[in-house]
Amino acid sequence: MTLEFNKIVPQIQQMGTDLHGADQAASRKLSAAWEAFQLLADADRIWQQVAIARERDAGYRGIAPFNPAGSPNESIVKTYPLPYCTDRATVLAVDGSQVYPDPHAAVLYYLTNIAVFVYHHGVDGALPEPISVPQLYFSDEDLHEKGGDGGRVIANAAVNARRSVFEIQLLAQETYRRAQSNHARPLLALADGPLLFWLGGDVPNTRSLMADYYEAFDLLGQADALLTGYVDQPRSRFLISTLYLMTLSEAEIDRAALVTAGLFEGLEDRILMQNLLAPGDRSALMVQQSPQNKAYREYLAEFEIVFFYVNVAAPGQAPYLARVEIPRWVAASSRAIDAVHALLYSQCQLTDRYPYALTRADECAVVHSHEKQALDQMIHVELLNRDIGFAQSQKLSMKDVARPGRQSRRPSTTLRVDRS
Repeated sequence: MTLEFNKIVPQIQQMGTDLHGADQAASRKLSAAWEAFQLLADADRIWQQVAIARERDAGYRGIAPFNPAGSPNESIVKTYPLPYCTDRATVLAVDGSQVYPDPHAAVLYYLTNIAVFVYHHGVDGALPEPISVPQLYFSDEDLHEKGGDGGRVIANAAVNARRSVFEIQLLAQETYRRAQSNHARPLLALADGPLLFWLGGDVPNTRSLMADYYEAFDLLGQADALLTGYVDQPRSRFLISTLYLMTLSEAEIDRAALVTAGLFEGLEDRILMQNLLAPGDRSALMVQQSPQNKAYREYLAEFEIVFFYVNVAAPGQAPYLARVEIPRWVAASSRAIDAVHALLYSQCQLTDRYPYALTRADECAVVHSHEKQALDQMIHVELLNRDIGFAQSQKLSMKDVARPGRQSRRPSTTLRVDRS
């Protein structure tokens, strides 16, 4: 039985009507938000409101101006133009993918494939270096939350968390190795997605994973690397939350009030930033206020995450926003900020508004459906060679029967997480 499109047409039309109305409402909200944004020039007043929200544990998830030691806050309402780009640098970008454990398969396993792509900016004759590290996990300890057959098979979220740690570890190792040699400086260590690493309830051994993550941060700091998390087309609302906070009186600041963005509900920061940032411009440096970032700061002050927005569109193109996250040890140096800003923009001009090195790292990391099928066949052959019996579940077998050509048309097993 196929999808009956004629039954969906009225629903699509209703969706169009609803989205049109929402777009008009968002335009009115944006006008109000833009007026409120112009009032954020007073950093002291922002800090006063943030301090009240912190003191009352009000669940504030907005921003605070970044306050580097010995330097004034950057003005939230100002733009910072594209600086000169260094002639030479080394850009290392990491990405990863995974094949999740399938309880219906003949053999239970999962796979991670982590890739680092090294790009030698401005270095004549230096070819890019693709590096990939595939790893197969098949032991009871790897596959079950408590180890052994009695434990539940680990959730996909746990595989995602482990992959994220493996990514930052490989990035740190490759960056540190180059810091010990004569590779061009600065060293831009670029990760796909935010640097703030969040572990959900489905992830076991969170303390050990976070320890490994912090250790990688420390190694990157020792390498004097410009560690950067790149969030493409972010959906974050940190500034929007701040606009709403600034409309509240001291008596109104509590958890019940800050659970929404009030009259700015539904807006995103990037819509506001598109009005502000010309191609190549970045916003002021800001610090996200969240329990995760507080934990980073309490572990080590230099690990606190600072961010800015940047318009990576070329002149003449429509605005295209990214959120750039950096640790405090990078944010504390204006020279380092300029290098991150300029190198990222240069990378985005090599491709279409997305860093070239990250694009190539993704190509190296992704596991396609035909590769997953080949992996399964290799495993089956190995089991047959060792006289080990196996059989996939009847559910999976009947899907193959009910969907002719399924193997050739099956989409990639690689599932990526929305980390915006």
